Amino acid sequence: MSDQHKALSKPGSIPEDAQAQEYVRFWIANNADHASVLVGAAGDAKKEPAMWGFILADIAKQVTKVMREQDPDGPEAQAILEQIMGGMIERLKHAPHLAGTTAKVDD
Repeated sequence: MSDQHKALSKPGSIPEDAQAQEYVRFWIANNADHASVLVGAAGDAKKEPAMWGFILADIAKQVTKVMREQDPDGPEAQAILEQIMGGMIERLKHAPHLAGTTAKVDD
């Protein structure tokens, strides 16, 4: 593997919208997770967990869409989503503590 970091670029489908906002950056380095997250953007601490649930669900749907596009003869979308959800549940159950770092992004 190259020693160059491979950052993803902003999707070209994002219009020049002053309200567009990046909420999460996730890396795996040295076999540990590292994330920068924009926490507090919901404006209401009571709504924040549900907002993050929606974001994680939307990420799962985006990954499913790309996997289906890359392998149209592979598993159906629902089966892929079920595997993603199963992986999330297993990770939360068996590795509840972070091994890497988290940085809160100031807005």
